[in-house]
Amino acid sequence: MVATRATSSANLLMLDGDTPIEIEYLAEGAANVVLKIRSKRIITRDDDYGQPGTATVDGVPRIDPRLKGNLLRLRKDLPSVARVSESHRHFKQQIEPLFPAGSLVEQLLCKVTPEFVERCNQELRDNEHNPNEDSLGRPKKRFGVYLAKDEGYATLITHMGYDKEHAGTEFKPKWLAQSPSAPPDAKRCRTCALRAMRYVKEETTPASKGTSEDLCPLTLVDNDEDVLSPSLDSILAKCRGAPIYVSELERQILPYLHKLPLLRLLRDLQVKKDPNGVLETDPSGLDFMTAMALRDCTFFLKIPNQDNSKARIEARLGDLDLKTPDGNKAQYWKKIEQQLIDEGWYTATENTPAPEGSCVCLLSKQK
Repeated sequence: MVATRATSSANLLMLDGDTPIEIEYLAEGAANVVLKIRSKRIITRDDDYGQPGTATVDGVPRIDPRLKGNLLRLRKDLPSVARVSESHRHFKQQIEPLFPAGSLVEQLLCKVTPEFVERCNQELRDNEHNPNEDSLGRPKKRFGVYLAKDEGYATLITHMGYDKEHAGTEFKPKWLAQSPSAPPDAKRCRTCALRAMRYVKEETTPASKGTSEDLCPLTLVDNDEDVLSPSLDSILAKCRGAPIYVSELERQILPYLHKLPLLRLLRDLQVKKDPNGVLETDPSGLDFMTAMALRDCTFFLKIPNQDNSKARIEARLGDLDLKTPDGNKAQYWKKIEQQLIDEGWYTATENTPAPEGSCVCLLSKQK
């Protein structure tokens, strides 16, 4: 687990072109790439962690403890993505204090040189042609976009994936409360309304049906356990490393998730940080940028295998990146919200109806 105390620049771990570690592509989103790092070959002097050396303790190479159990996260070279140092500062000052200890994927800032980032970019290029066994390979829509070599920083993050003793799954909770701008007679929440519009405007089919990408976020914080159950099926369908059936996982996870206060806290913070909606708010305001980060985070579940019964289920929120209005994002957010209102996506009165069964929002069942 990474340390949470403040670290001065002089004490940061440095990864450069000669650092003797192996890197391996794991996953990516629109703004960042996550890499596995093989730390067994990192050897450092006792008094100088982070500087590659040949010191040993009783003949055994010394491993930098900051690399154990963590992944490396680097920023893509895109104008709309905040710099790592700025995003990390926002996380430590604005996000972390909102949650109880152990609720978040922790972050530790480290330094990276352009030569090291180029090594990582080469791994991305190689993966486009030859995916490794532990990932599905880079999505084709991500090809050609690489990491920013002039960034200077990256973050080490808690590894919440599956391993020999745990199964793992993840999903994006999205907007756990209705948009403040939505009409009072809305039959879709913000996430379901946007999904319906995209199905029609992008002429796509609900290919993700039955996965966490098609669930209604409002079901995740409903007081009725029976409402949560179908959504949990979708979430667990993409669980990796589980030696048991989804039905058995659900019996284990459903009562845990239903009683877990973390998602309800996330919902309440989304509402608190943006009570008025993007059409009535300055998108450059700190609270609004925090709200947008809270609406685009990832929920990670780490589930002990049956033969690891003494371990506990672990849940954390990650990908809590600063959402700035730069790169025309403010205009985009306002445009999308106005479209959802004017074209009837919230009220399910759109001219071209979304495919049947593609957007079964909890609001439509309650009205």
